[in-house]
Amino acid sequence: MLKSATVPAIASSPSARPDPITVEVIRSFYQSTARQMRNTLVRASFNPIIYEMIDFSLGIYNRDAELIAEGPGIPFFMGTLTFTIRQVVEYLGVENIEEGDVLLSTYPYWVGSHSQDAAVIRPIFVAGKIFGYTAVKAHWMDLGAKDIYATDTTDIWQEGLQLFGVKVMKRGKLDREIVDIVRANTRMPDSVVGDLTAQISCCNYGAQRIGELVKKYGAGTVEQAAIQILDHGERVARQAIAAMPDGEWSVESSMDNDGIGQDSVPLKATIRISGDEITVDTTGSAPQQVGPVNSPFPSTVSAVRLVMKMIIGPNYDANEGFFRPLRVISPEGSIFNPKAPAPVFLYGWAAMIMGESLFRIVAQIAPEKSVARSGGDLGGVMFSGHLADGSYFAGGADEGCGQGASQDRDGENALILYSLGESSNVPAEIMEERWPVLVEKYELWQDSAGAGKFRGGLGVRKQWKALIDLKLIGTIEQTKSPAWGVDGGADALPNDMLISAGLPHERRIGKVSGWALPAGERLLIQTGGGGGWGNPLDRDPALVLKDVIGGYVSLESSQRDYGVVITGAEGSYALDMAATEATRRQRKAA
Repeated sequence: MLKSATVPAIASSPSARPDPITVEVIRSFYQSTARQMRNTLVRASFNPIIYEMIDFSLGIYNRDAELIAEGPGIPFFMGTLTFTIRQVVEYLGVENIEEGDVLLSTYPYWVGSHSQDAAVIRPIFVAGKIFGYTAVKAHWMDLGAKDIYATDTTDIWQEGLQLFGVKVMKRGKLDREIVDIVRANTRMPDSVVGDLTAQISCCNYGAQRIGELVKKYGAGTVEQAAIQILDHGERVARQAIAAMPDGEWSVESSMDNDGIGQDSVPLKATIRISGDEITVDTTGSAPQQVGPVNSPFPSTVSAVRLVMKMIIGPNYDANEGFFRPLRVISPEGSIFNPKAPAPVFLYGWAAMIMGESLFRIVAQIAPEKSVARSGGDLGGVMFSGHLADGSYFAGGADEGCGQGASQDRDGENALILYSLGESSNVPAEIMEERWPVLVEKYELWQDSAGAGKFRGGLGVRKQWKALIDLKLIGTIEQTKSPAWGVDGGADALPNDMLISAGLPHERRIGKVSGWALPAGERLLIQTGGGGGWGNPLDRDPALVLKDVIGGYVSLESSQRDYGVVITGAEGSYALDMAATEATRRQRKAA
């Protein structure tokens, strides 16, 4: 476990504990500042992965690197920045950090993900001592890896430039030597350096705002308010956990492969609840892999925190207090706590599947708080090439997938995977404007959802054509294991990707690096649907008819999966209730 950096205490004023109204005003100020930091980053960043897909996370932390307020971004990053701040400060030595310094780290085992997820940290000084931090982790398009994205790396040296912790700004002045090192290690220097400076501006803005807050209320009052904010989060979490039954539950799942071999990778998660505390244990999962699907421990913890937060306090803003009753166990040397130099480029896939496994467990413990499994992937593909003028470009896009149904409603269609939260897909118009591709098809994938009393959501089908020769990196996972249903609900269709679609040499594939897609050829991505909940024969026939009319469910599926008989043709469908009731009685009897 990473140790917390020792930071000199700030002399607090002897003022009394602030009243609840003042605490709420300060909490709102923190939250507002985090949101404005987000706006600063989005407006100043250079690449669409940040300003369109929102592939970043940022927050404001106290002197112990505990999260006080988080801006909307990727919640999967939620728990990693605490680790990053503590490790970088410990590495540099708190005594060596001065006012105006801004810190940068790209080391995968400290930032919790691949090197391209660069973390920028701004210590906040009050009266000459560290009061807290602003921090942001954002995905750069390229940082000297063997490719802009990779599914076949076998060590972290193939995955990009690694910086343990450096001062990219020293006493308020940008360090050109550090910037030039970054510039020299990327195929896209203007974009990457632009994103770096956007992150610095984001953190500086947040630090300035917190300085204004301290000036208004005093360091002691702000510090005491932050303590109450964290304590409130802890109380909410403990009350929710205490309301759940004590016990131990486990579930097993798997990944398609590790990106190198073709064997499935087994995963296991166990939840133990005792009173108002909860433990998540990944013991029994695969050892660390040769390929890049290993999840550094900070990301494993972060994935568990995200699922826990969704279950016990979905309507509250996140802060470190919510996670005090949580303990995460992952044996060292396992896929969820690998040892360097194990590759981690696809760090998120194992952690995301493990997170969905936790929902499967919660469906047994507290079904009203859970959902069936989602399509479980981002439909992710990256591509690169050279334009007519010889300049290099790189791009990529994630897609939505079907969400799992719950015990009282259908899953949503075509949503970005839960772990990416505020992220979005790159619109077709942006893809075509920024990159040499033509989007030819973008639609919901009929019948991709798992049937149930409440059906899962639908995935999408997206086809685009390369206008010049491209090199592809596909990161599709869960092509072998469809999204599972709950309580009799059916599984959904799994993810699928076709390269050179429609041609004799088309190939169905999941993870792939460096695949050539010549100009004029097509890529077809089909993202999986969500699992169903409950027996499909109990679904309201009127809802099945509505789904058929809407094109979500085919006529064949309505009878095969739901036992619903629909007559007529498109535009004049009608429900045959007598035949439906007879069909369902016969099937239930069987």
